[in-house]
Amino acid sequence: MRSSQEGDSFAYKKLLEETSEILRGILSVKIFDPDDREDVLQEILIAIHLSRHTFLPDKSFLPWLSSITKYKIIDYIRKKGRRDEREIIRSNEYLPEKEYFPSEDDTKERIEEILANLSERQRLIFRLLKWEKMSIAETAKIMSMSESAIKTAAHRIYKIIRIRPGGK
Repeated sequence: MRSSQEGDSFAYKKLLEETSEILRGILSVKIFDPDDREDVLQEILIAIHLSRHTFLPDKSFLPWLSSITKYKIIDYIRKKGRRDEREIIRSNEYLPEKEYFPSEDDTKERIEEILANLSERQRLIFRLLKWEKMSIAETAKIMSMSESAIKTAAHRIYKIIRIRPGGK
């Protein structure tokens, strides 16, 4: 790194090649998807390039590299978590398959009969998720609950609706 900071392009190329090999080993343990692993590797290499002026020549290279790597992995995990959460919410995989959701054809009395089996809190969660079409995150914020608690409550609500007398 010291040589590359002084303008030695051959040293910089060698540094990136050797660093890539080290990082591939580290990333293979932390990131299982090969495409994601390669994306994170590229993000780290870009960060090295953009931050190389911050490397202090009298310091060790590996702790500097380790810091960049750690933060890029954290960024990946955060981004992946948000993406996965959106995919789960979109696909509703956590919901039972044979649920009953009131349709526009149902009468008000029939809908009220169905919702009568729910507590006030459950009715509100149901209304926010199904009628207001709010996301799990939005509902959690309104209800002052965690997203996990909303998902669990929703699952229980759908189960109650599904097993109600005369259920479809």
